[in-house]
Amino acid sequence: MIAEAIKNGLSTEEVDLKPINEMEPTDFGRYDLVFLGSGVYASRVHSSVVNLIKKVTEFPIKFIYFCTHASLKLYQTPFAKVTKILEKNNCKIIGKFNCVGENKVMSLESRMQAINSLPAEERDKALKNLKLTEGHPNEDDVKSAEKFAEFILQKL
Repeated sequence: MIAEAIKNGLSTEEVDLKPINEMEPTDFGRYDLVFLGSGVYASRVHSSVVNLIKKVTEFPIKFIYFCTHASLKLYQTPFAKVTKILEKNNCKIIGKFNCVGENKVMSLESRMQAINSLPAEERDKALKNLKLTEGHPNEDDVKSAEKFAEFILQKL
């Protein structure tokens, strides 16, 4: 959803939209700019992103990160491992986009069990967070992602 919105924001450019599992380490060298995205799991991007980047042999100069996360604020740096690899290869991170995304990896039942095991104050905070992330990314998030991509084009 967010990747498609970014692609729409780049409509004046030639864009390849590929899931990470369809990318080969040798693919990256063909691009001038890569938008690299993932959901955030336990404050990290999906392991498939890190594993692929570790195998890349030729890097483009510019990267942009985008992610969705189930916390109301992005507290951590989920791309930290990726950034270390990119910086060692003289790549520049020229932009970042993030938005709230409902946790659809865990069932609601599992999330509620985890929340109910928290101390009262933390439980209340987690319940509010759960309610506020429900249904995200939504239409506003999609529009924001598209506008972000348009802004990046103006910046280049």
